[in-house]
Amino acid sequence: MVTKVIALSIHPATTTRRKLLCDSSRAASIILFPVAIDSQFADVAVADEEENTYSNPNIPASPEERSGLIVLRVAEVAQFQEKILRAILNGDIKDTIVTPQQIVFGTQILLRNSNLAGNMKQMISDEIPRKKQREASVKAANTMNALQKLSSTAAKLTELKPVDYEELANLYRLVRVELNGLYELLPAKEKDKYYGYFVAVTEYEKKIAEGIYNPDLDGVLQFDYDK
Repeated sequence: MVTKVIALSIHPATTTRRKLLCDSSRAASIILFPVAIDSQFADVAVADEEENTYSNPNIPASPEERSGLIVLRVAEVAQFQEKILRAILNGDIKDTIVTPQQIVFGTQILLRNSNLAGNMKQMISDEIPRKKQREASVKAANTMNALQKLSSTAAKLTELKPVDYEELANLYRLVRVELNGLYELLPAKEKDKYYGYFVAVTEYEKKIAEGIYNPDLDGVLQFDYDK
């Protein structure tokens, strides 16, 4: 029996934010389709094909993602990572391991590519009502502390035991809960705006991943953050 080592998080610095969620979505799909582990995580050819897709000059550059959209996107990544860890822990994914190095490296890339701290700061300062800003600041701090603890906890390990899978999954859950709570502090208009952007970019990435995106028919994805 071959044991698969799966990459949990964000890939090297050349990874775009658009690819960030596609990679996480692909990883999460093994929970529903365990037999697809070989084709989704072991094939270098698949990785090469994906890289070619994302460098396709016929695909317009995706718009800048910031503030509430980044908060929702990172919360989704955390949810995917938590599900994968719990699926491995519960035996729903067989003969698969995650290495501590993947957790450390993935967390670092996630923080750098998303500029999460900066986007949360902007969101709190510019969009969350003043009376809720203290609560928002606490949630932002809790999020960053949980992500730092993910990295520092994994860095002390040489391999993940069941108790480690549980602890790391709980930290990902904390990230998700705090980010969703931060999003809920936005005024209704801003929540609707960012959720609409979230749905739009998710559908956009799905079409790209499936190879059916056509800029002439689907249009170019654009966000108006000032409206």
